Amino acid sequence: MNQSANVTSIDAVRAFRAALVKFEENARDGVTCLELEIRRAVNWIEVDRRRYWPAQVKRASEELAQARNALERCQLKYGSEEAPSCYEQKQDYERAKRRLRYCEDQVRKVKQWTQIIRQELTQFGAQMAQMTICVDTDLPRAIAALGNMLNALERYAGATANAGPGPAGVGPQKITNADAAARPDA
Repeated sequence: MNQSANVTSIDAVRAFRAALVKFEENARDGVTCLELEIRRAVNWIEVDRRRYWPAQVKRASEELAQARNALERCQLKYGSEEAPSCYEQKQDYERAKRRLRYCEDQVRKVKQWTQIIRQELTQFGAQMAQMTICVDTDLPRAIAALGNMLNALERYAGATANAGPGPAGVGPQKITNADAAARPDA
């Protein structure tokens, strides 16, 4: 693999390495933040909502029982001379039934979402593992390789500067991978 590199600016390589270091830091922070946000969302569904909606079902059941009792008390008054319509009690009873159905539906939805989120977390975990490998392994290797290349380029630039000017009309020197590999400290 004897390819040459036409490096015209060591500073550009140095700037790229610095940008890659900054990217590594940002990627690490991003992965950590993403994992924390996911844990928070999963906790909200699997713990908070799982406790909240059954408690609301219990509360709605109690409210329904109270509304039913109020309606029955009102309907018992029909034996009196003034027959009340019990309109408000009927409305309260229907509202309490709708609330109970809604809360029970939410309990079912939380169970469904818990299953869905677990499946999605499995897939996401595989993708995050790839990203973590890249951030923990590949980026540090790339940064180290760039550091080694910079060292080799600086030594080469220093060696050619000490050797004196080249023949007239000769452009920038090309450094091949073989040249860089031949150096013992590269």
